[in-house]
Amino acid sequence: MAGGLKELDPNLRKYLRVNKLPDVYEALLSGLAVTCPTDPLEFILNSLGRLDDLGLDAISWDMFIPTNMRPVKKIISESNLDYIFNFDEYLLPTPEMYHTAYGQYNTKLKKMSFNAWMQYHLKQMKKVKDTENKLHLAEYKYYSRKLRVHLCHWKAWVRYRKGRQAMAFQKIQRVFHVAVGRVIFEAWHNHTLDAKRQREYFERLERGENMEEEDIFGQGTGEARDSISMLPRKVAVKIFTYVNITDIANCACVCRSWKVITQASLLWSKLDFYEVKRRVTDQVATRLLYKARPYLLHLNLRAAKYITQPTFTSVSECRNLQDLNLSECSALDDEMLAVLVKGCLILLYLNVSHTKLTDASLRSIAKYCSNIQYLSLAFCAKFTDRGMMYLASGKCNKKMEYLDLSGCLQLTPDGFKNLANGCTNLKTMLFNEFPTLNDECVVALADKCQKIKTVSFLGSPLLTDEPFKKIANYKNLTTIKIDGNHRISDTSTKLIGKLCPNLEHVYLTDCSRLTDATLKSISACRNLIVLNLADCIRISDTGVRYLTEGPSAIKLRELNLTNCVRVGDMAMVNIHKRCHHLVYFSVCFCENISEAGIDLLGQMHSLTSLDLSGCNCGDQGLAALGNNVKLRDVCLSECAGITDLGLQKFAQQCREIQRLDISHCVHITDGAIKNLAFCCRMLSFLNIAGCKLVTDMGIQYLSGVCYYLLQIDISGCTLISDKGMRYLRKGCKKLKKLTCFYCKNVSKMAVHKMSKCVENVIYSAEDFAV
Repeated sequence: MAGGLKELDPNLRKYLRVNKLPDVYEALLSGLAVTCPTDPLEFILNSLGRLDDLGLDAISWDMFIPTNMRPVKKIISESNLDYIFNFDEYLLPTPEMYHTAYGQYNTKLKKMSFNAWMQYHLKQMKKVKDTENKLHLAEYKYYSRKLRVHLCHWKAWVRYRKGRQAMAFQKIQRVFHVAVGRVIFEAWHNHTLDAKRQREYFERLERGENMEEEDIFGQGTGEARDSISMLPRKVAVKIFTYVNITDIANCACVCRSWKVITQASLLWSKLDFYEVKRRVTDQVATRLLYKARPYLLHLNLRAAKYITQPTFTSVSECRNLQDLNLSECSALDDEMLAVLVKGCLILLYLNVSHTKLTDASLRSIAKYCSNIQYLSLAFCAKFTDRGMMYLASGKCNKKMEYLDLSGCLQLTPDGFKNLANGCTNLKTMLFNEFPTLNDECVVALADKCQKIKTVSFLGSPLLTDEPFKKIANYKNLTTIKIDGNHRISDTSTKLIGKLCPNLEHVYLTDCSRLTDATLKSISACRNLIVLNLADCIRISDTGVRYLTEGPSAIKLRELNLTNCVRVGDMAMVNIHKRCHHLVYFSVCFCENISEAGIDLLGQMHSLTSLDLSGCNCGDQGLAALGNNVKLRDVCLSECAGITDLGLQKFAQQCREIQRLDISHCVHITDGAIKNLAFCCRMLSFLNIAGCKLVTDMGIQYLSGVCYYLLQIDISGCTLISDKGMRYLRKGCKKLKKLTCFYCKNVSKMAVHKMSKCVENVIYSAEDFAV
């Protein structure tokens, strides 16, 4: 068709263009291509008839295509139509086009020539530069050779000078040793002369001759050859006050000087048998009590299972006794207690918790202990409401300020009413582990005891808002402890925060109904020091913002937000801005806190104790925590993102860390333990339970340098064997507690050897290889 139209008359071609024949042709071809009709001829005739009705002005390339089948773009290009109808004659080049083409071609040739010349010039410049570099290199080698020659001469001269200095040092050292020998010999001679006088002094002392007070300790001479004996008497006695009763007895056998020091009345004013409870018998206790009874003020016999009537009789002879702890003494009964209180008439503090005492004992206390202020009856299950009546009507009812009735589930509201009628001056009341405690019991006390300052209801789920409203009305409250209570709401805490401005310690753990409104009300307490909101799941960032914006943020030192799952990074921002005296902070299992929030904690230089167990703390956050060099106690348990690199950065900065828990950080290896041991040598507590990649080599690193380690937990470290136990036994001489569950490569024999040199070894016999 294109060939046939090529020779067409120009007027006819103009006619075809004016009557839009190419457009008609395009519309028909587009319709045929898209619709694909079964009878193309009939489609063409119908389309031409439609075009005749609409006119040429309405023609478009897709007018013969149904609306639902129209393509977005044209099917037939204009270039194809021009080719078919031979309308591309205007595309033939003109003379002007030829002139422009020749100009472009000449320009291209010029560029090629210029580029070739430029390449040649650059190569010449490169050759010159290479020559200059070679010259500089030659000069440098020549200069280095000269320096090497001079260095060799200088080293030879230095060796010569050092040899001369070594010879001079040997001569000076020999003279020094002679001079020191003379000083030592003179000191030994003087000490020998003084030993005789000291020996004579102690002989007179043992014979009972009268000695002036200032001569008791002598002039620091005689048989004593230690620094303590050379100190003033008051200072030496002060040092021995930090030693337990067993060590004092051993110290008395060291020398005569120490024996005199251990006779000081200050050392015998307080006896604590709890640390040696397994070795205390009637024979030991009666002998020591007989010796200390003129001076004894404080006596602790807690959990002493091997003492009986002779010991209690000896205690009753200590007339000056003011503080007595008989908690968990299985041999204590009503008869023995009656003997005790008849002899110790000026008792101020008495602890008989976890014993089998009955109403008869309370009657004896009420009758004879007229000055008692502190009384603990926790978990004593055999006395009844009548015993409370005895206390309320006894001589001690007006002076008693502290009463602990934790776990005394046998008491009824009548017993509390009896107590409230007489003991109206109570300031501290403890009712922990008391699941049967109800509102009636507490209200009976709150109505009469208007001086209450401290209350503790840990494990009392039946209490509602009513008793706390009563207690808050007296405005004296400084400490309140509530745990596991799902009935208390924001109503009572709002009243407490409003009426008790002197609140210092607030424990509201596992109280699911408390919301951010509680923090808003408590934030008004200017003296707030300790705040524990663990497991209060409704606390969010908004509540923390209320707390930090209030006056309480200034003095706040301890904050516990464990399991407050709605707390996130915004809370960390507010705490970082306002809580400048925060010492302890816990956000265990707060999964919304990212490493950005942890970075802010690293900038709080007041923090010394931090608990991030179960948080999203990785190497970056741990490295940021290292910026706080004041950290002493850090818990990072179950922080799976921590690796050796993060712990290395942390240890290199926090060298004074004392307690560290990295249990179940599964990526920790011996490399991290190595860095930790050599950087943090003041470690006293370490928990690496569940760190399965730690081996005996890590234990060797610890035992080699961490001499102050007191407690370590290696449970679940399956790669640690008997070899690691030997390292601990050899290096960590001060170790007091070892926990090693599920250590399958450690034998029972190794554990038994450890138990001989470690006071407390916790293990399961089923976990070890035979």
